[in-house]
Amino acid sequence: MGAVDFQQLEEKFHLTLNELEKTVLTIPAFDLLKIENMKHLIDTYGSLIKARERSAAAAFFISWYAGICGAMQYMLYRGDELLLDLSLSNLSVQLYAGDSYPLFSFQVHEARFIEVPIMDHDDGYKKSLESFYREQVTPVILMLSQLAHIHVVPLWGQIVNVLYAQMEEAVAEASDEDSRTRIIYYYKLLTHDVDASAFGLRKNPFDINPTFIEHPHIPDQKMLVKPACCLAYCLDSEFGYCYACPRLKEKDRAKMRANGRFE
Repeated sequence: MGAVDFQQLEEKFHLTLNELEKTVLTIPAFDLLKIENMKHLIDTYGSLIKARERSAAAAFFISWYAGICGAMQYMLYRGDELLLDLSLSNLSVQLYAGDSYPLFSFQVHEARFIEVPIMDHDDGYKKSLESFYREQVTPVILMLSQLAHIHVVPLWGQIVNVLYAQMEEAVAEASDEDSRTRIIYYYKLLTHDVDASAFGLRKNPFDINPTFIEHPHIPDQKMLVKPACCLAYCLDSEFGYCYACPRLKEKDRAKMRANGRFE
């Protein structure tokens, strides 16, 4: 523990030290706090995914940005003594052409680090999380909300969707009980110990009461209802609502199971 695993950060969380090929648009992340730059990014991305509403492109983008939040959690439960600097000033957003649809990657300008106090890791991690969300994530959420005329809560919900899924995946892949305990412990540090003010809200958006539904493919297994709709139904396609969308009723899910459609 202690050394940052750049390969995992790239494979799991869309972070890279490199400039990518086939980029459609590259913008320094800090510049997205100017509305004209955020508008350029969201409208360019929205046209590529054929979003009928800007709010849908905003929701999809913030779900990509959630990878940076996931990278922070990954470094915490690994017990890294040096946290990679994931501040907006140290990142560029790269929108590039994938094989089937446009993708995002976040280029790290400089491999610089924030040292966590050895004597009290947990307190240091908590302060790092509060600073990270207050200074790096909340301003992006607020700018997206202003631009796309969408409330901040469903935007936060996209990040909650991603981080909860990543936490469950990490627990499932963990090789031993101690690792699983650490992953859950540091997720709870985020959900229960980080003050709501870091998110600009009255309540920590990660502190949810999860609702579970019947898994469409695996008998006797449950899956989480998404905390917020991803707005995929606003794309210019026949995608419709996701099976785990909070807007659906159980009768709708039963019909989807019967028809074998689980977008």
